[in-house]
Amino acid sequence: MATFIGTHRLFLRTGERDLLLQKNRRRRVLRLKHVLLLFALQAGFFLAVREAYLFLITWEELAIRKVEVICAKDNLRRTLENHFAVPRLGNILLCDLQALRADIRRLAWVKDVSIQKVFPSSLRISIVERTPFALLERDGLRLADEEGRALERVYSLEEYDLPVVSDENGFAAGFFEKWETAGRCLKSLPPAEWARLLSVRCSDYRTLELVFEDDPVRVVVGPESPAEDLARFRSRRPEWEGLFGPLAVVNMSYDGRVYLRAAEPVGDDVPQPDKGD
Repeated sequence: MATFIGTHRLFLRTGERDLLLQKNRRRRVLRLKHVLLLFALQAGFFLAVREAYLFLITWEELAIRKVEVICAKDNLRRTLENHFAVPRLGNILLCDLQALRADIRRLAWVKDVSIQKVFPSSLRISIVERTPFALLERDGLRLADEEGRALERVYSLEEYDLPVVSDENGFAAGFFEKWETAGRCLKSLPPAEWARLLSVRCSDYRTLELVFEDDPVRVVVGPESPAEDLARFRSRRPEWEGLFGPLAVVNMSYDGRVYLRAAEPVGDDVPQPDKGD
């Protein structure tokens, strides 16, 4: 009969097993050389990271050499391409996209811009340009977008087929409120009326004076429903001119009332004053 020695340790009681483990466990002490070794490894790691970082930010392969500009407006695209033709942005890792985006958005025609880094050495700039909305008469004539942002000077009305927005006081006060009111009026007009509209004149009373091509009548409409006021004028005009003759000004801005001003007589119908009057 065979006898097995040593296998009974698997069946020791809990207390006996813990006592045996304590006897076999070696006590480990963290010595000074171990601490120094850990510090050395840590210092070596950070030094390697620092050297790698310095290498990357000075590596010529990561210097921005190409800037791609995506923009529908040719003049704006060429302006930006010429600006970035000379390398001036440095390392692509150090390029501050937010600061660059803010600089580009200062350009008059730029409404929004997005910039992407294309590694290893390129940027892609996508421009959303502003859309001309009307001509702003304020310290000269300027092309403006829907928000009232002046885009560029205009030296001739024939350059753009857009209505002129002006103010009786030269927009000395309340520019953005008046521009918003004029903008709502323009957007509410039917396309046929928009095509014939020459100018919109704002006032401190929020009324708008409309002047149309080949039409001497100045139509004053209210800020709430300018298109409806204009349509009402079109429908009643034959009746009014039948009663009062040619009209000069029609004010539709009053609730329930209309003010008409007849046109001044012209030619032989104008009374001539006696000499000395």
